[in-house]
Amino acid sequence: MQPPSTYRQLAKDRSFQSFLWTQFLGAFNDNVFKIVVSLYAVHVSISGDVSSKYLAIAGAVFVLPFLLFAGYAGQIADRFSKTRVMQITKALEIPTMALGAYAMFTGSMNLMLCVLFLLALQANLFSPAKYGVLPEMIREAGLSRANGLLELSTFVAIIAGSGVGTWLFEHWKHTPLNLGATLFVIAIVGSLASLGIKRVPAAGSREPFRLNPFAEIAAGMSTLNRNKPLLWSVLGISWFWLVGALFQMSLILTGKEVLHVSETQSGLLIAALAVGIGIGSVLAGTICGTRIELGLVPAGALLMGAACVGFSFALTFPTACVWLVVIGFAGGLFAVPLNAYLQDRSDKHERGRVLATNNFINMVGVIIASGLLWLLHDRLHCSTSQILAGLGIFMVVGSLFTACFMLRVTVRFVLIGIAKCIFRVRIAGEAIPELGGALLISNHVSYADFVLLSFLTERPIRFLMWRPFYEIRLLTPFFAKMGVIPVGPGNSTENMKSLDAARAALMAGDLVAIFPEGRLTVNGQVDQFKRGFERVAQGTNCPVIPVYLSGLNGHPLTPAGGSLLKALGRPFVTVTAGEPADSQITAEELRQSVLRLACVEAPHGAESLTPTLR
Repeated sequence: MQPPSTYRQLAKDRSFQSFLWTQFLGAFNDNVFKIVVSLYAVHVSISGDVSSKYLAIAGAVFVLPFLLFAGYAGQIADRFSKTRVMQITKALEIPTMALGAYAMFTGSMNLMLCVLFLLALQANLFSPAKYGVLPEMIREAGLSRANGLLELSTFVAIIAGSGVGTWLFEHWKHTPLNLGATLFVIAIVGSLASLGIKRVPAAGSREPFRLNPFAEIAAGMSTLNRNKPLLWSVLGISWFWLVGALFQMSLILTGKEVLHVSETQSGLLIAALAVGIGIGSVLAGTICGTRIELGLVPAGALLMGAACVGFSFALTFPTACVWLVVIGFAGGLFAVPLNAYLQDRSDKHERGRVLATNNFINMVGVIIASGLLWLLHDRLHCSTSQILAGLGIFMVVGSLFTACFMLRVTVRFVLIGIAKCIFRVRIAGEAIPELGGALLISNHVSYADFVLLSFLTERPIRFLMWRPFYEIRLLTPFFAKMGVIPVGPGNSTENMKSLDAARAALMAGDLVAIFPEGRLTVNGQVDQFKRGFERVAQGTNCPVIPVYLSGLNGHPLTPAGGSLLKALGRPFVTVTAGEPADSQITAEELRQSVLRLACVEAPHGAESLTPTLR
């Protein structure tokens, strides 16, 4: 039986349902207790001004186990079945919540903080197994959607737990036993839900168990340092946690100092943020589809920063709720692809270590957020509106920097988004390799061909471009940054250098695309292939993948032009990738491979390709 991949399949899969309910109830319980402790501390310790001192203490206590014991959590997740790890650690929540109920009944602030520490310890042991089990339960095609639902349930649980916690505190602060009993029952239900998760085999790590947890984190940092894309993913996720922690703590203060709302209304503000995160997370999974679209990251950061600035000027409760929905929506777009990428690209045998290291760095971000709140609010006497406005401006600038740093990914994402508005694109045939060099050879029918080829893979593709276009003065730096390789016209020496540059890119593990006809076809037929690609491919041992583009005849973006009405109708365009050929293939043999794809793509054979609409 194939693992679930679509939203419908995920929703029907009982194991995945159990997984979502288990982590939702755990995160919900943790955050109800955390917000109750925070509100109790503020309630009994202040008169007049609202101080962020106790909020910062509660935040620090909650993240301390992630700093001290993250190394143990990673080793456990890599050594044992992640399903069993989740079930056992979830069961530990039951006695912890029993102690929490007693702490609320006695009113002991010190005991409440101890319970908060124990809950964080349980969450720390649970987290690497929770995120690491997804690639083992679900195939890659469904990983983005699964992460969309995971982020939806996790952050809704975090924020809804804070919202419900404020409501429970307002109504039961004088009868704490009721509150404690409720959390105890939720812990039991969550533990029972974990029994329905499908058991996965142990990852099989054979490394000796390190008693020093920081040695494991150091090993994880070494792994990240060797794999820069994973490192940047971790830093991006940690930035999200820093912003989220600072924003959540500031939101409580904003409700009191600026909006002057009750505890229940503070909960509604947090609920608005949860609604936005839910919508953004699910939409991110939908946009990514079977891929992991990192181009969403700078877009989400830009929108989140702009919305933070807007929220800082909100003076009424309804306006604040609207801005919070937008902020949460942008946060979902930002977080989902980063988490999916980290899970998918980390090695199976050390995935727990990588995720534990990620948790460690995330919690460093949360600690920094607590320190920033104390410094800016209590010491420098900045208002929460000023703090959030500054945070928003910083995020906008950071998103622009990220977009420039990830220029190829960002441009690809934007162009594909535009192409989806113009065409209904179907992908058929063979999958493009996830790793290593490969040469894509395609017919050339329109000015949008380089964008349409990008639908085949989320990997950046290096294209050969006609030199006169490349040398347009204002665009040359951009093309160079995008990895474009200029070719012809010119003397044979220059063209040989261009082909050698394409060959070097293949050998370095890049995807390279060539349109060997040398020009756009005027009549829609596949012209003769020039032999230049043979110099690029031969002897590299890299696969040569024929690609056929169809459905563009009569479109305005073709040399012959066409009806604008056809363009407005979003015509179906099919991008068909054939079976990889050996690097020794000749120009005529490859042309015949492309022509065979054209025959298969004819109406009588189109169904055999089972194309996927994107």
